[in-house]
Amino acid sequence: MALLTRRRRWFAALALTSVLAGIPAVLAVASFLQDTPVRAGEPAPRTVIAPDLIRVSDPDATERARREAAAAVEPVLVGDAEARAAIVQRVRDVFAAAAAAREPGDDDEPASRPEQVAALRDRLTMLDEDGLRLLVGLSDAELERVAGEAVDIAQQLARERIAEEDLDGVADGQLQTELIVRSLPEGVADAVVAPVIRDALVPTVRVDEQATADARDAAAGAVDEVVQSYLPGTAIVSSGQVVTEAQMAALRLRGLEGADPVSEALRAAILSAVLTGVVCLYLRTYRQEVWRSTRRLVLVASLALLFTVALEGVGLMGVGSSSRYYLIPIGAVIMLATILFDPPLGVLMVVPLTALVAYTAPAEIGVVAFTAVAGLVSIPLVSRLSDRKQLRRAAWQSTAAYTVLAGALAGVFSGAEAVLPAMLAGLLNGVLTAVVVNGSLPFLESTFGILTATSLLDLADRNHPLLRELEQKALGSYNHSIMVSTLVERACRAIGADSLLGSVAALYHDIGKVRRPYFFVENQFGIANPHDDLEPAVSAVIIQEHVKDGVTMARTYRLPPEVVEGIATHHGTTVVSYFHRRAVRAAGGAEHVDEAHYRYKGRKPASREMALLMLADCCEATSRAAAQADRNLSKAALEDVVHSLVAERVSDGQLDESALTFADLRTAQESFIETLVGVYHPRISYPDPVAPVALAAPAADGAAVTPATADPVRAARKGPD
Repeated sequence: MALLTRRRRWFAALALTSVLAGIPAVLAVASFLQDTPVRAGEPAPRTVIAPDLIRVSDPDATERARREAAAAVEPVLVGDAEARAAIVQRVRDVFAAAAAAREPGDDDEPASRPEQVAALRDRLTMLDEDGLRLLVGLSDAELERVAGEAVDIAQQLARERIAEEDLDGVADGQLQTELIVRSLPEGVADAVVAPVIRDALVPTVRVDEQATADARDAAAGAVDEVVQSYLPGTAIVSSGQVVTEAQMAALRLRGLEGADPVSEALRAAILSAVLTGVVCLYLRTYRQEVWRSTRRLVLVASLALLFTVALEGVGLMGVGSSSRYYLIPIGAVIMLATILFDPPLGVLMVVPLTALVAYTAPAEIGVVAFTAVAGLVSIPLVSRLSDRKQLRRAAWQSTAAYTVLAGALAGVFSGAEAVLPAMLAGLLNGVLTAVVVNGSLPFLESTFGILTATSLLDLADRNHPLLRELEQKALGSYNHSIMVSTLVERACRAIGADSLLGSVAALYHDIGKVRRPYFFVENQFGIANPHDDLEPAVSAVIIQEHVKDGVTMARTYRLPPEVVEGIATHHGTTVVSYFHRRAVRAAGGAEHVDEAHYRYKGRKPASREMALLMLADCCEATSRAAAQADRNLSKAALEDVVHSLVAERVSDGQLDESALTFADLRTAQESFIETLVGVYHPRISYPDPVAPVALAAPAADGAAVTPATADPVRAARKGPD
């Protein structure tokens, strides 16, 4: 047996360790599947969806726009005086060279025209042979006049703002116009003046590099930052797409860029260790009944693990909007914790579960708030269940609360466009909560041996096989149990104990009597008492056995341990007084009788509810016997019965291990008396009924007796026919 106990402890410890290790494992695996790191300039390993509206500056697009704005700025041009003077000077130099070629040589003889052409050919490369011949063929006066016109045209053109790209246009446009209006010898305009001026033309403006740079900088600076918008549900980056800086900024803004799996696993382990440590510290300090029960610790850890799996499952859905996070089943887990344990433990679990949500979706402030508020709202809805209707009502109330809460938080934190999807998610969350709570509660209760209000309500159903068997085989004990249940329920309610547990335990406390129902006086209807033929010691053993039989039957039907405890302790270690007194009389004195043989072999009640069950059991049985002896049993007599029985149990030490106080005892006695008076109140004495007259019997005169004639009063009222 000790070996089996050790194995069970080791198995429970292993299960607890496995469940606790499962939480960081789930977080790490989900991180690996969902958060493979995304890096700028590399192909995206996965498609990342915008959970809500995201606006980020796009540095690449901004730079391109600014470059385009700067490039669109025309260069800043300034006049070039040197270039203007150079144009005129070059024209003068051409005609000066032509005049110099006519000067006499050393022999004072003027140069011939061929000699002049030869002399000018290398210097005036802009002129062809015809132009050179026309130039040297001019008379001195004509040469002077042509030179003057050419210089004048050059001066006119030099005054214009001529850019590099405008040179051809000026040569083909303004120059030709000037030549037309000038009076020049035939052929000289096109063959001499035009080529000379065209060759002399240079840009009369130059680019001011500093001013141009300043203008372009100003234009670039005037361009606003380019903002990239990602609507909810749209892809920030698609799988395989090279990630830009803007996309990376959007991912960082919502914490979607992912992390290294190893570091993420380490972070998950640290978070789980911290949260587990906080919860364990609380349980060890304030909840010893949970801390010392490995099974209950496994249940708490299992609820946290199931929540983590659901949380990460929602995260992996990738629906594309933060609204999916409003499907997180926080309400289901907190309701189960509250029902299976109590409201304080439900409040405790809200804290670590909200921390897990904040860790998983740090950018979803609305979802984190929803987790905390929805969890807290769920607790009072199921904290005081007294029937199945309340559980169903709690399910619909939670659905309405989640729907409104999700819509409100989505509107505040995600914008108007997220309200409807969030409300739909909240509605679905409430429906799933109802399904999960109602569906999993019986399984969790039976698997972990947790007694809840709902399981007690199921046991309170009079159609339970054990109660049906008790009713069929031991009707007197069944009626007694119902009366005791009423006494215990009212007394528990009066002192603030668990009235539902007390009343259900009372219903089952005497189920062991179905094994030998006729050995108990309440079931002896018209038969001889079998104890009349038995020794008191044997009768005492038979009576005591109903406790053991009841415990065996309760365990066979897998009744909760708390109810089994009520069966085992409802007599405590009291004496089977009737048969003990018979034995004392038969033996000639108490010193000749072993009192221990006549004491029940059970345990003393260790809770207020079970202590009240013990008191209610003896008070009801004794009051019933007193009422049978005296039909007009007074309230004072009932008070004497209750007070004496309670005092007897106290003096016998039967209540030493319970948590009942003397104030509780006074309140419970008042409740017992009030209930018993309501049942065994005095009644008026009714006259004996008149012997019935057979209807339609032959009358003395041969007529039939009718109802009217059978009743003298009615006959008198009817009168003669």
